Amino acid sequence: MFLAMGAGAQSADPIVDDPMTDWSGFYLGGHVGYGWADMSGAYDASDTSSQLFAEDLDLEGLVYGAHAGFNWQMDTLVFGIEGDVSLTDIDDTGRPPDSTEDERQSGEVDLLASVRARLGIARDDLLLYVTAGVAIPEAEWELTGDSSGQKDDVKFGEIGGVAGGGVEFAMTDSIRLRAEGLYYFFGEKEDIDDIPDGDTGEEIEFEDVIVVRGGVSFYF
Repeated sequence: MFLAMGAGAQSADPIVDDPMTDWSGFYLGGHVGYGWADMSGAYDASDTSSQLFAEDLDLEGLVYGAHAGFNWQMDTLVFGIEGDVSLTDIDDTGRPPDSTEDERQSGEVDLLASVRARLGIARDDLLLYVTAGVAIPEAEWELTGDSSGQKDDVKFGEIGGVAGGGVEFAMTDSIRLRAEGLYYFFGEKEDIDDIPDGDTGEEIEFEDVIVVRGGVSFYF
């Protein structure tokens, strides 16, 4: 009888789940990935038959940098703010097909920086999140070999936006791995009518950048 009561008491003991990962607090880390950018617009030299279209540039390359942020957790909801700076090798150079002229164009994105809010749902060792905020680029479009024999360029650096999402995995209490995708949108236009042979109203536009990247963060 006493054995039966003991067995019944043991079977009635509640099952205790493993404690959920704590995502709150300050963290910093690094990331690396790959990116693709788009520019558009045309340069039509008035004294030659050549024409350069910025959308013909195949802008892509490595992205690498650092990030830091802070999270607040309320049950399974995680709110946060994060800032990051990424250097990039996104670039390309081209010239008109079958052209015998000297004109050629190049585009490059040197830097992407952002400040973003994050909203996530914690599931055991995983954090699924969306993110959005403001972004600042350093990019340029360059013309080489125009009628002046010099290089001319337009630079881009106005504030735009960024949105995306990702997932983090807690390897330990302090080390977290992440994978995420970010879409940067700028739509910044710069006149090129002051470039030799450039016509009034001609513009080059820095449209957007897509980045996929992985990283590691250290929580404190």
